[in-house]
Amino acid sequence: MATIAELTTKEAPKWCPGCVLPGTFIQSNPSVKKIETIKTGERVLGKDGKFHKVTEVMVHRHKGKMYRITSKCFGSTVLTDEHPVLCSRREKVGAHNKIFSNEWVRADSLRSGDYLVYPILSEIEDKDFVEVDWKKPEMDRKSKPLSNKLLIGSDLLRLAGYYIAEGYVHRGEITFTFNEKEVEYVDDIKSIVKKIFGLAATSKIRENKHTNDINVSSAPLARLFKEWFDTGAASKKIPHFMMLLPLEKQRELLKGMWRGDGYVGKKKAGYKTISKVLSEQAKMLLLRQSIVPTVSENKPYGMHKKFYGLEVCGAKNLGALCSMLSEETPENTEKTSRPRFAISKTHVMLPIRDTEIFDYDGDVYNFEVEDVHCYVSDNAILHNCGDFTILSTVKNAISELGLEQHNTLVVSGIGCGSKVPHFMKTYGFEGLHGRGLPVATGAKLANNKLTVLAISGDGDTYGIGGNHFMHTMRRNLDITLIVQNNEVYGLTKGQTSPTSEKGFKTNSTPNGVLEEPVNPMTWSIAAGATYVARGYAMDIMHLKKLIVDAVRHKGFSIIDVFQPCPTYNKVQTADWYKQRIFKLDESGHDTSDKIAAIKMGEMWGEKIPIGLFYKVDKPTYEDGTPQIATTPLVKQDISKIDISGLLARFK
Repeated sequence: MATIAELTTKEAPKWCPGCVLPGTFIQSNPSVKKIETIKTGERVLGKDGKFHKVTEVMVHRHKGKMYRITSKCFGSTVLTDEHPVLCSRREKVGAHNKIFSNEWVRADSLRSGDYLVYPILSEIEDKDFVEVDWKKPEMDRKSKPLSNKLLIGSDLLRLAGYYIAEGYVHRGEITFTFNEKEVEYVDDIKSIVKKIFGLAATSKIRENKHTNDINVSSAPLARLFKEWFDTGAASKKIPHFMMLLPLEKQRELLKGMWRGDGYVGKKKAGYKTISKVLSEQAKMLLLRQSIVPTVSENKPYGMHKKFYGLEVCGAKNLGALCSMLSEETPENTEKTSRPRFAISKTHVMLPIRDTEIFDYDGDVYNFEVEDVHCYVSDNAILHNCGDFTILSTVKNAISELGLEQHNTLVVSGIGCGSKVPHFMKTYGFEGLHGRGLPVATGAKLANNKLTVLAISGDGDTYGIGGNHFMHTMRRNLDITLIVQNNEVYGLTKGQTSPTSEKGFKTNSTPNGVLEEPVNPMTWSIAAGATYVARGYAMDIMHLKKLIVDAVRHKGFSIIDVFQPCPTYNKVQTADWYKQRIFKLDESGHDTSDKIAAIKMGEMWGEKIPIGLFYKVDKPTYEDGTPQIATTPLVKQDISKIDISGLLARFK
């Protein structure tokens, strides 16, 4: 049985079409990480505000143009020109949209003023207590025993905020450093430490530095705080379980942080940190409180290191922050009629400020993410493409089937998936447009022991190759056909295909398609295919099962695969499919009932079925070909065949 690695050629893509630079920070679980450090199996934030598993990491070398897309409030993301970004087009210059219609737009098609859509973290996981394994070293005989169960309440969270802003660990002690005038905060820390841990914190004013240092002597507690929050200012972070707590509890965490490293002025408020991770986490916590900060990266100067600032301004924004911090809102807060952003309960809309284009030669990265097929950078939601999802699913299916590489052939025509034979270590053949099935037919008849898979697109199969498609089905050859159906010609800049909806508008059909679309399911059932199914590129496990079953079926199998094209099809998007598709195997459908299968194939609109529509056992074309009944044609000895009589007829 071949593994995925053994099925992958050197030329196989390790990327999706669009990618971002190394060093791009991605909202992940836990923490915030550079894209090149995230591994398969880790979880990243999606457009729905929830975390989803990374199923594949792609990297390749890119030489060409890069686009730095800078938005108001959250900074920039650098990406390749074709990378799809979730965007809402600006309707009127000088005013925010009243209704936001989100769509995937290529980076090189984004315009100044359009909105980048950014998610607000929606996952909530409340904890009343947290279990702690103090892991006391054998040599630690002096530390006071602490409770293994800590109450996750306002006191602990406020203490966490104080530490994140002003604390560090050194030699079994936790030290907080405040200004000598901030007696209230010093007393609060002492009270919390006594109340929760039963420890007596000490404080000392350093007159030469005008600071008040609070010391908590407890090696176990010091180890815990270092594990949770780290100790150096540049590496400070919020533990992930605190990022998911309810909003009410997180307010106390933010309150402690702001008292340490924040301020509230007459017109604005701000927070500073030299930790990039902490700045992104603080941004996300503020968004959950419906507070949209402006995040800035400030260059080092003098003895000061590079730092990240979060600024809160505007009457409504600043008022929400002051309410959270239990402080009075400044009377002369700047009142603007139109804030820099628009916000809903689930997303914030960030207007694009400008775009910078530059040349680049180096590695770029991308992901495939389970369920939502997107991930979140500093200021944008970035999409994956389904093309290579199908490729990886085919390889997984071949591996699961245990097919021998030297007895497997992959054939293609011309389209988005035409390079699949180049990317797999099996026999392969890239044919002409619409001619993949004749090649597959010839190969199967020449060597009927081969497992033959044909990969094509909706135009390749249902358009120019329609005649070959129909006759291959009625012959019932033992071939599996996988059609990548994005309902548009994605390879040649978005013309309509045979499956485009009536009325669908493109550059080549500005008034909309006049013809009714082809129905692959009913056509296949009527023409004689003996295994007829439909899959969805974004549901990898379901699609793999269909491919495995189709290859095992003896007869002509077709799987029409919905593959969203984020660049050229703005109608049949991933969201559009998600709202409509349902699985036939969960609905009690009888796959042996031809009439029921046709009725299901005709179903379209608010509900669209995927899965196996129809399956029947019938003799194959090869079964009726006696010349290959016992021995494949390629293995037959033709050296003793006498064709002199045949030649004589043509004299």
